Amino acid sequence: MKTRLCNFIFFTTFLTFCQNNHEAVVIDSLSKEPIEFASIFNTRHHTMSNADGRFSFSSDLDSVIFYHTGYKKKTTTFNELADTIYLHKRVLELDEVVVTNAKTIYQKIKDSILTNYLLEPHSETFFIRTILRRNDTLVRLQDIQGKVHRKTAVYTGDLELKKDDFSVRINHMRQLGVIKDQNNIYFKFPSLYSIYSESVRLNAMGPDFEVIEKPFQSNTNIQVDFSSDKNDDTSFSEGYYIINGNDNAILSFHVNTHFSYNRKKNTDEYSSPLKANAVISFSKNERKDKYFMNYAKRTITIEVKPKGATDTTMYEIGIILHTTSSFGNEKLKSNVSEQKDIFKLKFPYNKDYWESQNELLLTQEMQDFIKRMGSRNKEFKIRNNLD
Repeated sequence: MKTRLCNFIFFTTFLTFCQNNHEAVVIDSLSKEPIEFASIFNTRHHTMSNADGRFSFSSDLDSVIFYHTGYKKKTTTFNELADTIYLHKRVLELDEVVVTNAKTIYQKIKDSILTNYLLEPHSETFFIRTILRRNDTLVRLQDIQGKVHRKTAVYTGDLELKKDDFSVRINHMRQLGVIKDQNNIYFKFPSLYSIYSESVRLNAMGPDFEVIEKPFQSNTNIQVDFSSDKNDDTSFSEGYYIINGNDNAILSFHVNTHFSYNRKKNTDEYSSPLKANAVISFSKNERKDKYFMNYAKRTITIEVKPKGATDTTMYEIGIILHTTSSFGNEKLKSNVSEQKDIFKLKFPYNKDYWESQNELLLTQEMQDFIKRMGSRNKEFKIRNNLD
């Protein structure tokens, strides 16, 4: 879907300013599956695809670039864009594996921190999306756009994480969902502080982890696989890092954690995590020559047996944090509590902004959810700022 809006600006002579806009879907050329977190950008503007692969990109420049880790970069123009964009996977052959000591890898990363990351106060523009599913049904949606002033990009042994390290100013928020469900359960959302502090914790490997280093044949990147011992009585984690072999910077981080526990079937109630997944991606700001967190996605599944209930309930919370602009120097005054459950935050809804924003489009599931909640079902108490 293409649109082209033109305005005239008077500055000595008449100049024509044309705003291109295109809405489409990005999919894998082989599997035909949608690609989430594909970057769509040029030298001036940037957006990303949602879980359906959909995006809306606006720019006064004609060039458009598509990129996602593991796929070939695609460069085109607005006039050449179709309604479906196909990305082709890169063939990344790995060299023979080398079993590596985790401490050695950590030392390389640690030694390069001062070079790769900004360890000074700076501001960022962000977009946060949080959803909650109950037994696979969407029951909450919250989007927050704003700015954060943070003490540092990452933390080292000399920097202690403190509660006042993140100052947040919300510019826009939309919020809709059930407060308490059929079992009178309120599911607590994380705080802004928790969302940001978790995004700087990249140490997933312990001293007893098995670590395998796999250099790529086609470039200097290195894949580092890690896994803990699988035991019925303990939780275990597995995943991998992609590391730039030239500067030892972390490019992406993927981890799956499976929780083991005694379910205590004879107890009347319990709440236990089943699994957690996290993906964190870093990009390099060429102007600063430093890396920043481009996006992070975390998903946690929890099983709950309410008091007096015969069946268990499954909850899944998903959190996306997307940095839309990095390394600013703006000092911010907070207009919300960074320590508060974000679903309890109050902020007015700006209809014009949310109908035109293209940082992260709503998925079809989310659009259907908003329509369903708009029927004003009185069965449950709803928190809503969309009116």
